[in-house]
Amino acid sequence: MGNSIKLHMMNEPYICAVIRELQILGYPESKAKELLVRHYRVIKRTMGFGPNAKEFAREVDEIHKALQRKYDPNDPNQIYIGDLRERIKLHKPCWWE
Repeated sequence: MGNSIKLHMMNEPYICAVIRELQILGYPESKAKELLVRHYRVIKRTMGFGPNAKEFAREVDEIHKALQRKYDPNDPNQIYIGDLRERIKLHKPCWWE
């Protein structure tokens, strides 16, 4: 069922325009679709359909690049959270306990 929703979503004119804009930014079609599906819900919830397709595609690209960026301890705009991930894993309560 989830797969049919994604296929239906890809036929919408707005979504097709966003995919075209991602291709203009340099992503192949398959990667553009993958990125859009991955980041669509977050961007739609924060921005809605207010931005045009070009702005929406730029937002997808910006989020993807931010997620791919490696941690640089000399960059004051980055915060290292690696140790927090391990703490959360250790102290995360399980639903069956």
